[in-house]
Amino acid sequence: MDSKLDLLPGDRPAPAAHPGPPSEDASRRTEARRERWKAWLLPSGPALLALAMGLWGAGRLPLWRDEAITSEIARRSTPDILWCARHIDAVHAVYYLFMHGVVQLFGAGEFALRLPSIAAFAATAAGVTVLGRRIMSGSAGFVAGLLYAGAPFASHYAHEARSYSLVAALTVWLTVLFVDLAERGSRRRYAAYGAGIALLGLVHLFALLILPAHLATLLLSRRTRTMLRPWSAAAASAVVAVSPLIALAVTQRNALDWLARPGWRDALYLAEAFTGPRTVMDLLGAAMAVGLVTARRRGPIGPQALAVPWLLLPAALLLLASQFHPFYTGRYVIGSLPAVSLLAAAGLARLPHRTWIAPIVAMAVLLEPLQVAQRRPENWWDDLRGAAAIVRQEARPGDAVLFLTADRRSIAEAYPDAFRGTRDIALRRTPAQAGNFGGTEFSPSEIGRRLAGAATTRVWLLEGPWRSPSLDPRDRAKVDVLQRHFRQAGVWRVRGVTLSLFQR
Repeated sequence: MDSKLDLLPGDRPAPAAHPGPPSEDASRRTEARRERWKAWLLPSGPALLALAMGLWGAGRLPLWRDEAITSEIARRSTPDILWCARHIDAVHAVYYLFMHGVVQLFGAGEFALRLPSIAAFAATAAGVTVLGRRIMSGSAGFVAGLLYAGAPFASHYAHEARSYSLVAALTVWLTVLFVDLAERGSRRRYAAYGAGIALLGLVHLFALLILPAHLATLLLSRRTRTMLRPWSAAAASAVVAVSPLIALAVTQRNALDWLARPGWRDALYLAEAFTGPRTVMDLLGAAMAVGLVTARRRGPIGPQALAVPWLLLPAALLLLASQFHPFYTGRYVIGSLPAVSLLAAAGLARLPHRTWIAPIVAMAVLLEPLQVAQRRPENWWDDLRGAAAIVRQEARPGDAVLFLTADRRSIAEAYPDAFRGTRDIALRRTPAQAGNFGGTEFSPSEIGRRLAGAATTRVWLLEGPWRSPSLDPRDRAKVDVLQRHFRQAGVWRVRGVTLSLFQR
């Protein structure tokens, strides 16, 4: 029977297949395999460089105050971590729960606590490479990844047991997904984007400032404006999911009372922190200017439309909001740092015959002193390890210990072995029991009675580098009793901590 009689009404015969020559098919398959290998191998170079930069010196640096809080809270039980979040630092609760798992697996040593930040640094460098390849070219992506891996600001926070390096990694890979939505949008991908944004907000609320940047990108790119409705639904769902944390964080905003209202100097300092010394800033600035003018996009979203809002909007919005209530510090916008690498790479990649290697090497040489300096323990924020070492060496069993103020107790929480055998004489409830950082102390009269008792002959006082002239009643009671009943037998000073030994 004629095959045409088997067709349904309205159907047309399928055109006869004309397979190409075997050599062409083999060539296409080889090219496809090469592209797949390139997609995997291209990010590995910047990722390995970032991993090496993160591992370099990470174990030599002592914990500083914020890292000591991470160490102490991560060693609490899950119910105790959640109990603390109800009272203070709810914005970091998810990070503390994550670090609780890390501590269970690897312990609470300095290097172990920093491993997640180091791994996130490498993941961010890989993500920047992937992103640059998606929106520009493979060479531009590779250069962007190298620039990020060599950024001192990024490697600094790779050495902190805090959430900021993880924030940068999540932000970059969510931006990769955002670019992917412009090319292959689907309900599943939008749902993944919304879930990822919610996770990002749970890790750090201020990281949600990437949403205005993504919105600006959609508005600046004509070919992506059809994404507005599904993107808005995904973003709104993420914000709704995080809204209970936002409401709780508003009640705890006094935790940021140490911040001051920022000005233009803070914006200039952020620019210097993102780039490095003035010479490097000039080189990167020139490369970014060339990238803004000459960069060509590879897909629906161009590097200018993506990177410019990403770089400017989060910091600008946070600086503006901080004019009414201070919320700003540079590390809260670390998620914008990859935009510098992308814009600079867009300019450097325009250089012919891979001559971009020369400015990359020049910047590495110029940044080397800064990279070395920030890995020296004497340049770190605090030397809590040094303070604990003095107590371990000089204290005797039964010595009393006082902290001024109570949150300085984090020194003993971070390095508990050094304080074994001493008595925390003012402590009524531990920080875990109290659901805070410093615990609950006895009343001023009870602290005075305990210190004045005949059983207390030696007292260690650990405080900051300077003493506030206005002390609360508990801290004033500590100082008054020590001055009346004891003599100062020794003083030790390490970075960020003063230790005084009092004897009868």
